[in-house]
This record gives sequence, C-alpha cells and structure tokens, in this order.
Amino acid sequence: MYELKAGACEAGINPPEELFPFRKYENSFFEGCLDELKAKAIVLDNGATRFLILGMDVGETLNGEQKAEITKKYGFDYEHILTFNTHNHSAPCWGHVPAPRGKKPQDQSEREIVYEKTVMAGIHKAVEGAIASLRPARYGFGTGESYINTNRDQLFEDGFWMQGQNYTGFSDKTLAVMKWEDYDGNLIAAFLNYCCHGTCAFTRRDVDGKIKTSPEFMGYACNYVQERYGGTPVIIWSSGAAGDQNPLFSSEGFPRTYEKDGYSESIDTPDGTQYMIQKHWGFQHGIDAIHVIESIRDMKERMKITTSSTIVKLEGQKAPEGADMQYNRLLVDNFLRGYRPDLFENGKHPEKKLVEMVPDGTVDLYMQLAILGDAAFVGEAAEPYCRIGAKCKEASPLKNTVVVTHTDGRKAGYILDDASADHKVFQSFAKVRPGNNDGKIIRGMLDMFDDALNK
Repeated sequence: MYELKAGACEAGINPPEELFPFRKYENSFFEGCLDELKAKAIVLDNGATRFLILGMDVGETLNGEQKAEITKKYGFDYEHILTFNTHNHSAPCWGHVPAPRGKKPQDQSEREIVYEKTVMAGIHKAVEGAIASLRPARYGFGTGESYINTNRDQLFEDGFWMQGQNYTGFSDKTLAVMKWEDYDGNLIAAFLNYCCHGTCAFTRRDVDGKIKTSPEFMGYACNYVQERYGGTPVIIWSSGAAGDQNPLFSSEGFPRTYEKDGYSESIDTPDGTQYMIQKHWGFQHGIDAIHVIESIRDMKERMKITTSSTIVKLEGQKAPEGADMQYNRLLVDNFLRGYRPDLFENGKHPEKKLVEMVPDGTVDLYMQLAILGDAAFVGEAAEPYCRIGAKCKEASPLKNTVVVTHTDGRKAGYILDDASADHKVFQSFAKVRPGNNDGKIIRGMLDMFDDALNK
C-alpha cells in the first residue's frame, strides 16, 4: 500500500480570437495573445487514495460547482483536490472579477461565459491526460531561494503607504519544489511554490501598442524548466502568501515620479518593456527552480495521503455609508491625475483623506490541508500577507510545508498580517479587517493537522 503512481498533463486555455477585445480592468482591454495560457494537472495514486493538483495560468479559481463537477466525473473526493490559479494579472477573468456580471456590459458578461467554458474544457483535457498517463513514480521535496520578488508596501516621504518597492520590508525568497520522476529517472512533473504576484505586465502595452494575454513570469519560468527537461514534464507554479509581494520592476508602482512635496506617482515604461521584464524574471526564476530540482536526491516510493479542511472566522469590515470607494481606490495609490485633472490645477495635489472602514461581522477563510508523504500543502482561499505564510510554515509540525493561496472560489480577499495592520495601502480596504488575524489562521492550520494526523 501507498506505492505511488503519478501522471501529468497540460492543455491550452487561450481565449478564442473572437473574444477580443476582452476587458481586463476598468478601461483596459486585451487585444490578442502573446503566449499560451495553460491548465495543468498532476494526478497521484497510492493504491488507496487518488489526489489531484490542478493549476491554471489565470486569475480565477474554480467555484464549488465547478470543483464538484471534477469530483463527480473523475471520482476524486472533494478534499482530494488542490486547485489554484497563479493569480496571473495578464490573463482574462470571469465571474465576479473585476466586477459582478450584473454590473458589467452584457457583451462583456457573454465573453466571460465563453471563456469560462474554454478554461473548463482545458481543465478536463488536462485531468483526463494526467489520469491516462499514471505510472510508477518516486517523489522528493526540496527548497532553494529566488531573488525576484520584493515587499510592495512602501512608506513614502509624504507619510502615506502605497504600492511600490520596499526592499527592506518582509519578503520570503523561498522557492519550494516537489518533483515526481519515473523509475528510469525521467522527470514526470514538478510543483513550484513562491510568494509573488504576477504583475510584470499588468495593463501594459506591447511594442505594437496592444495589451496582450501571457502566462506572466511564472508561466515563462515553467516553460523554461519544461524545455530544459526535454519538453515533456508538466511544471506547475503556485503562489505562496503574496498579498504584499510583487516582482521586481512590477508594472504596479514602478517607475515613479518623486516631487518636492513628497507626492509620488506611478508612470508607464515604454511599450514592450514590461513584456521583456516578465520573460527576464521568468527565465531567472526557472533557472532557480532547476537548481532546486537537481538538488533533490532523496526520492521516496511510498506516499501516504491525508487531508483535512476548516473554515476560520476573521473579523470583517465595510465602507461607511456614502463613502466613494472608487475615488478612494484611486486616491490610495495616487492614480487620480488621469481621472480628475481638475484636482491638479496650478501645481496642486488632492488632499489625501482616506476612508475609515467600520467593523462588519465576520469573513470566512476556507483552508485545506493535504499531507502528501513527507510534505504538507496548506491551502488558503485568500491573499494573505507574506509574513502570515512564513508564520504558518514556522508553526507547522512538518518541516516540509508550503502555503498555497488562491485555492478556492470562496475568496476571503486580502489579509494583512498583524504587524502591517497600520499600512493604509489599497489592500487594507478589503473585506477582512486588518489586525488580529495571524493567530487565528495559524490555529486553523494546526486544527487541520490534528485532524489529518489522527486519521
């Protein structure tokens, strides 16, 4: 029992050509595809339990109905699926991102429905291919470092926090890898985990002036690793706790102007620049991943699989009655110049008086745990700050622990760590109230370990 089989497969999920122009964010529209987006599946079977790892190069995660569709068709238990998106900001969204369908133009909602079906078709193809390719396998786990991310909560000269490049802020450089190989030593698949947003080219234009879909730096990293191993292994990337982590030279907050009164604005790089940057960091990240893959020598043939899940109640918040949150969002990161030029007449800058949120019940954080052999995968359906993920790993009873985010359609949104609760960045206006969250999340994780380890 517990002798392992593994199979892996990927499938393309690019939007059909007829969907373009495809709205991404506010008045930004994708006008074409730069490189392929993919759905990727790794299926593990130890003779007693079958487990699915499912990743997508997009910004949306499967909802409960879609996940149930997978469980029913392929026979997986609900807890035996770890599904996530890479939080790719250079891919289309569907559902309630960036606004509920009912608040979007009809043609945009129709495009999103078509794209959602495209993604689901790719998912089914990937899962079916992974099941069909199951074969005896060994696995190993290892970690290294990759220096392509930075804390993005930056305190500026005027005393306000904004999205920028905070090189001294808390940042986890750990690149965790689990790999599977056949008995001849051929790589079947690898799972990568790292704390970073996919925002190198968010809303930026290529050299031809068009905004394009792409797999972002993490997709290019996976492609690079795959090519280096002959083009056949499936390489899946997952986001760790990255609520306050951006790639170096992200399109958000870089480069900037710095005025004498302390006012600072983000400005665009020349067309095409950010597309070069995402590939550059992708290749560097891929090289870092190869170093970790090659360092893993302790390979095991037996894998026990145990799972658990829980819901953690976090304090909620909402905007006070009458608050203009759209204006507040633009004010937070000094994005107002293009929307309200009248506020900048005669060299003036708008008064930065931000909304004070008020308590509002609780928010459910869905968490899941999958112990795969000697490694633990802690899923959090949210965007927790990096320090929360680090604390979870430190508190885990298993040395080999990763935190995987964007894991479920029940999104809790941004969660600031307690030490960053006073950062009035745009994330602080999310539905989870900053402060008093770290301990609750850690306790939720430990409760899952108690349950799983006693099964």
